[in-house]
Amino acid sequence: MGNAFSLLGAFVALSMVAGLLGAGIFVPVVGLAGLTAKEAIGTFDSLPAEFTASPMAQQSEILAKDGTVLATLYEENRTVVPLDKIAPIMQDAQIAIEDDRFYEHGGVDARGIARALFQTLQGDKQGASTITQQYVKQTRVYTALKEEDDQAAEAAQARGGIPGIVRKLQEAKYSIALEEKLSKKQILEGYLNLIYYGAGAYGVEAAAMRYFGVSAADLSLPQAAMIAGMAQRPGATDPFQYPDRAKARRDDVLQRMRDTGKISTQRMRQAMRTSIELNPTRGQASCPASKDPYFCDFVKAWLMEQPGLGDTPAEREKRIYRGGLKIETTYDLALNEQVKKTLEQRLPVGNRAGRGTAAAVVEPGTGHIVALAQNTDYATGQSKEFGKTSVNWTVDQRYGGSAGFQIGSTAKMFAVVTAMEKGLSAGTNVYAPADGTRFSAGRLGGTECGYTGSFAPSNAESREQGNMTLAHAAAMSVNTAFVQLASMVGVCNERATMKKMGLHTATGGEYGESGMAAVILGADNASPLTVASAYATLAAGGKRCDPVPVTKITDFNGQGFKVSDGNCEQVLDPNVAYRATRILTGVWEGTGRNVGRPDGRAAAGKTGTTDRSMQTWFAGFTPQRAGAVWVGTPDPPRPMPGVYGATYAGPLWRDVIAATSKGLPREQFRVISADGNSSSDQIEVPNVIGRSENSATRRLQEAGFKVNVASRKVRANTIPWGRVADTSLEAGEIAPKGETVTLYLSRGIPAAQQANNRTPRSTATRNSTGTPSPSSPDDSASPSPTN
Repeated sequence: MGNAFSLLGAFVALSMVAGLLGAGIFVPVVGLAGLTAKEAIGTFDSLPAEFTASPMAQQSEILAKDGTVLATLYEENRTVVPLDKIAPIMQDAQIAIEDDRFYEHGGVDARGIARALFQTLQGDKQGASTITQQYVKQTRVYTALKEEDDQAAEAAQARGGIPGIVRKLQEAKYSIALEEKLSKKQILEGYLNLIYYGAGAYGVEAAAMRYFGVSAADLSLPQAAMIAGMAQRPGATDPFQYPDRAKARRDDVLQRMRDTGKISTQRMRQAMRTSIELNPTRGQASCPASKDPYFCDFVKAWLMEQPGLGDTPAEREKRIYRGGLKIETTYDLALNEQVKKTLEQRLPVGNRAGRGTAAAVVEPGTGHIVALAQNTDYATGQSKEFGKTSVNWTVDQRYGGSAGFQIGSTAKMFAVVTAMEKGLSAGTNVYAPADGTRFSAGRLGGTECGYTGSFAPSNAESREQGNMTLAHAAAMSVNTAFVQLASMVGVCNERATMKKMGLHTATGGEYGESGMAAVILGADNASPLTVASAYATLAAGGKRCDPVPVTKITDFNGQGFKVSDGNCEQVLDPNVAYRATRILTGVWEGTGRNVGRPDGRAAAGKTGTTDRSMQTWFAGFTPQRAGAVWVGTPDPPRPMPGVYGATYAGPLWRDVIAATSKGLPREQFRVISADGNSSSDQIEVPNVIGRSENSATRRLQEAGFKVNVASRKVRANTIPWGRVADTSLEAGEIAPKGETVTLYLSRGIPAAQQANNRTPRSTATRNSTGTPSPSSPDDSASPSPTN
């Protein structure tokens, strides 16, 4: 009868079968609820025919950089696939057992109804719903439940009495209307993606993976027959619990496929002889089961902040868990595993000292997160065992992180930047007063931003006092010198620099809100990712970017969703960023001289050690990577005698940055313009080592540089007295035109070497800021306390 099946025929047939309710009681067609046939037809015609459905919930996937699935997020384990991704044998099996005349009827099968009626009267109760009707019913129930409409859900499942008959009538009219709107293939595709197949699997793709570990496109005949047979009673034919029932039902499907001509008798018998061999798989449902639970937790929380996924948190959550999103991230699975192993080699999981470590690495100029790792195993519960926790030490508290850790002397980077903005230079003289010298809020300029009171800082073992260059103070992390520097540039200005470079507390507050010591000596808490991102601002030539874990989001239909691209903003003058960077390269000849540069690359950074060595840090960057490594005692904080920023954190930072830089070209620091390119006004520094002061000055000025001569001479075993032994910028470096180069003159060749008549050449130990290597202890031997 095809699509010409009349509404009257549908009504009569359905009324007949609808009378066969659960108890088997027959309700006559004419006289149904007191209606005449004409009135009944009118009732059928008055039912709405417009069929609407809520989109099917399907799992979202968090993907690694190479497309590997890191985790799946879902309310229902469902992966919607097009019909051409479902094996034809699976389609045949489902049609054979549920509706063998699917391609012949127009939504309601009169012949099937008559057959079911006859067989039911003979005592063999049969159903007569077509695949289209089943799709309509399941969709109505699904939509009602998702819209939390309990009344509609109950009506869509009514089985007895007048409500049951009305449901059947409504399904019939919807089915006829649906067949006029959609093709048979579209209806079958919707059905196969919607039906529940047991064991938490919704849709045939999820079922194929759940039971056999294969895609729906790769199902064999026995596998397809088993899954198809579960559509009616998934619980009763669950192969995990009832393998015999599952096999019997599968064989029923195979026989039906033979009877309808879909397979031969030989294929049927061969398939029946095949035992059910399950290869169960579970999707990485939610973060605890993912390949990196910490990163997964972070991504979920980050997505909940993205307005592009919905105006409200409820809308975003719905889209994340039901929208079938493909969430492409910056995460490199193998690289992060390598970073984690690097941390654990120095500080194993659950080490006896109770020391934790965490590392965060970002890409300057984009904010893309390269690595996040810590030396713990993910705990799904409230584990008290050290080495197991669900807290992500690398990120802020709102992303599943801790309340953060005091950052110590890594805060001094912001003071260096502020000094450059105020016109100071690497050679600016800074006086370091004696330990215990008290500084008032007024003296430090703190009253301008609400600070009151005073504090008296002290140094540790180095005990350095007196005049020194800013470069030397930074290299050696001299606390009292940086308090004096704050009095020169203003502690409120330093705090403002922290804010614009992206530093904030791990709990979301403004860094430095607890007091002046927090600004100058890093007494407030922050996360490694925040510190790494702030340092990346210098590497990017003054461009600040928020950390970004996700690069692209699309749904099943390919629709894209806008997410944060880092909100990058030029917050520092490129020349300021470059000059601050040059000063921070001095760490390798200061507190970090035993750390070493990562893979010999150009690098800058700063050690950090808080009071009593409770928290230690190394933060720094190369032109292409910025990172921060924390080492400390997380809960509760405890002193770590003899541990400083260069003891564990420094070497770990070196190894982590080397690992995350593998394959990148070697680059030098340079002035980066706002468009990300090198400034055109950059020139190469000439080699003037061994020249006289006048000759070196003339050569540098001719090249386009300004010249400054340091007031004190340096030890140089092969350079005659008064000649240039070292320069603040190394020969061959590319530096901005007009940059100041400081000359360091030699104290002279020792008499013993003069007697040996050795050829003069430069062997002076130097740092790239121009400060000769001081004899003071470094951070591995002396702390740089917060207070």
